[in-house]
Amino acid sequence: MSTTKFHTALDLLRMPDDAWYELIEGELVEVSPSAGKSSAIALLIGSMILGFVRERGLGYVTGSQGGFVLRTDPDTVVAPDVGFILKARYPTGLPDRGFLDVPPDFAVEVISPTDEPGDVRRKQRLYDQAGVPVVWWVDPKKQSVIVHRPGSEPVTLMRGDELDGGEILPGFRLAVSDVFEL
Repeated sequence: MSTTKFHTALDLLRMPDDAWYELIEGELVEVSPSAGKSSAIALLIGSMILGFVRERGLGYVTGSQGGFVLRTDPDTVVAPDVGFILKARYPTGLPDRGFLDVPPDFAVEVISPTDEPGDVRRKQRLYDQAGVPVVWWVDPKKQSVIVHRPGSEPVTLMRGDELDGGEILPGFRLAVSDVFEL
């Protein structure tokens, strides 16, 4: 009889810097480096969001190594390609150490060729359970973005459509075609 060892956020934090994992319901899940195009898309979107957020003093934007605790016992820590937290949640600034102990207010995940559909669905379910208000799943292969908001059906946007920041980033707009012009 074998037993599964559940890991904690503290276990993940203590891992060597060269080991990239997320913690999904207590299970370490290796995260491989992104494909070049996926990484470039994430950086483009992140830079657009960062510029908008900084200009207005709205909060904090993280990159693909910024860990967010979605739940505890069993612990779940994810690192979206782009994360955003409203300033009101950390009014004195982000902590110097450790993961952010709250889910993001906005997350962007860029699908890499190695991402399995089941893993994407599982991660979205975790975002939903944590109450993340907006999640964008960017698919470079299909050149589409699926937008998830609690209480609404996911919406798929294509070239010719426009992304918006909803209630979390009011006024933020980004043409879907601009996301894929690399």
